[in-house]
Amino acid sequence: MNRILYSFIISLLAFSLNVNAEDALMDALTGGKVDFSFRMRYEHVDDKSKRSDLQEADATTARTTLGYKTGDFHNVFGYLQFENVTDITDGNQYNSGRNGLTAKPTIADPDGTEVNQAYLGLKFIDNTLVKVGRQILTPREAPFHRYLGTVLWRQNWQTQDAVTVTNTTFKDTELMAGYIWNNNTIFGTDRDMKAPIFNVKYNGFQYAKLEGYYYDLEFDDAAALSTETIGIRANGAYPMSETTKLIYAAEFADQSEGDNAPTAYDANYYLVEGGFKMKLNSFVTSLMAKASYEVLESDSGVIAFRTPLATGHAFQGWADNFLVTPTAGIEDTYFTMVATGKYDTKIIVSYHMLEAETGGFDYGDEIDVWFTKKFNKRYTVGLKYAAYDASSDVGNTKATDLSKFWAYFAFKF
Repeated sequence: MNRILYSFIISLLAFSLNVNAEDALMDALTGGKVDFSFRMRYEHVDDKSKRSDLQEADATTARTTLGYKTGDFHNVFGYLQFENVTDITDGNQYNSGRNGLTAKPTIADPDGTEVNQAYLGLKFIDNTLVKVGRQILTPREAPFHRYLGTVLWRQNWQTQDAVTVTNTTFKDTELMAGYIWNNNTIFGTDRDMKAPIFNVKYNGFQYAKLEGYYYDLEFDDAAALSTETIGIRANGAYPMSETTKLIYAAEFADQSEGDNAPTAYDANYYLVEGGFKMKLNSFVTSLMAKASYEVLESDSGVIAFRTPLATGHAFQGWADNFLVTPTAGIEDTYFTMVATGKYDTKIIVSYHMLEAETGGFDYGDEIDVWFTKKFNKRYTVGLKYAAYDASSDVGNTKATDLSKFWAYFAFKF
């Protein structure tokens, strides 16, 4: 049992020693809320970078979570959540990231049971929430977890051992500051860190939302991943009619090496995108389409802009071919369409044209398709497909085709 969970339990026990508070404590402990989720998924991978007889892999896995949030006791509450990932079939068919079968295609869903979250929430100051312990850190809503995310597509989610302070005192403004001392990975492992983080969002403008951020991620045992990033973002929508809005986003960030990184570098990130959202009076009730241009620069072809705590699956294609930025950097020109239909149906289609930021070669193109159907707001079925078609350009470090297919069922309450 980890030190965060010990702190969580000890704190609750300390409260129980106060005889005068016994009834109030019991009310808080028993008057909380249970949450439960389950997701069963089949995944098939065809990876042409592997030996010809080992290019295909299949996995059927189940993710189960059970959590409990207490009621408030003198402006303090606790949350504890367990997570289990179980392979339903034969785990020897694929590389889980922990089973040592590196010759086979990767399906990064290793078996295991862990404490996914365990934190105390403190509300001693108006409009301020302090969380201490293992928690999910996502300053942006999914799927925009560009720097801090849960990697929510994988069965074992990423969490952080941290202290965070969120304040909403100022009108239309949310301030978040924190310090991460341990990263809990999707593989059930952990990485010690020294990482102050800061994020501020302002929503007071009619047609624009603003964000500024600073993330100083220093990994004790993986110094090559240490980064220091500062950036700004603006996004919003402008109504053209009662049914149609123009949408846009623009972002810029500068990154350099962390304090303990072995190599100095400087690289920029920028994103520009535009499109529209439209309400329709048909089976398709809404349609969103946008074009985007995202760049993760390289510093002289040696080191490129990187996001080691991001939900990487959401960027540069769902085939997960660019979870680690290649040293030549990335220029990603892509188009996205989201159609929402009646009966809680949705389809997402995207197309990526991926090039090296330096070096003058193409990586390849990728097509992604995702269909979901919800039932009674708690149940979801989905089909998802990603196909990366590699370029034959000289120098391409991603020169082999890769495709993936998923089918899943999920529910939560």
